[in-house]
Amino acid sequence: MSKQLLTRYIWLVDTIYQAGSEGITLENLSNKWRDNIRLSKGEEYNWRTFMRHKNDVLTLFGVEIGCNKSTNSYYIVERGDLSDSSGFRRWLIETLSVNNRLNESAQLKDRILLEPNPSGGECLSIILEAMRDNCTLTFDYQPFWMGGNVSSLYNVEPYALKVFKRRWYLLGKYGDSPLKIYALDRMTNIDIEFNKFELPENFSAEAFFSTCFGIFVGDEEPQIIRLRVDAQQAKYLRTLPLHSSQKEEETTDSHSVFSYFLRPTFDFIQELLTMGERMEVLEPKSLRKEMARIGREIANKHRGKGKPDTDNNPVK
Repeated sequence: MSKQLLTRYIWLVDTIYQAGSEGITLENLSNKWRDNIRLSKGEEYNWRTFMRHKNDVLTLFGVEIGCNKSTNSYYIVERGDLSDSSGFRRWLIETLSVNNRLNESAQLKDRILLEPNPSGGECLSIILEAMRDNCTLTFDYQPFWMGGNVSSLYNVEPYALKVFKRRWYLLGKYGDSPLKIYALDRMTNIDIEFNKFELPENFSAEAFFSTCFGIFVGDEEPQIIRLRVDAQQAKYLRTLPLHSSQKEEETTDSHSVFSYFLRPTFDFIQELLTMGERMEVLEPKSLRKEMARIGREIANKHRGKGKPDTDNNPVK
């Protein structure tokens, strides 16, 4: 497939998506096509071309374009499913949309700064093939906690993939062990072993991670976690919730209280620390105590080597 053809597919999805639930007529679509000289090259966007692109978009991206017969307008089918911010379909369409906007603004490339793609992406094609065919994977794996150049050979049934903080992770089953997480950037010598496995019928990657923040599941049971944050921090949590279970229970001029139902794992604690003094854990007590312990250790290290945690030794 040529780059130009792929760009046209992306343009079509983005244009119809931006039109909203009311959709867009073929006439208006053709006008937008004609106005985009860089894309259209002066060609007309006729019915035959549109239908060919429409079918290719369904085949390539799984995005179905439907028609409202009463208005002869075209829209993205199952658009309502896009309300889930963590859903694959929403991610795909928003990625295509952003890609189209960036392509149309190529002259601004020196003024648009992007984060690097998630690390470990070079393994993706092999893992996706194994997941599609339900085949096991073999790879050498070197966890960071082992240190040095020590690695072990794994034979894993690939269940799901997840991105977190610009890293790709594989959720898989190794022998009789429970499901575990493997970071793609720590894999080497990855290959497909054409040994079939059966993915459990009731397995759901979304359900597996539903009570987690990040990629660690841990042994903790999910529980109610309540945070009090100042009014400024509350604005950030409202516009970008930490978790799908987030609820704002109390709002005042000075602070807000948010609640969550999830596991207080390492990833979640690290995220809480990024809010610094703007956040206080109200419950559970165990998490509150852990945050206090971490806070004391941070303070001690910044007071100076070996100095005790006392009020007579303020942070400098």
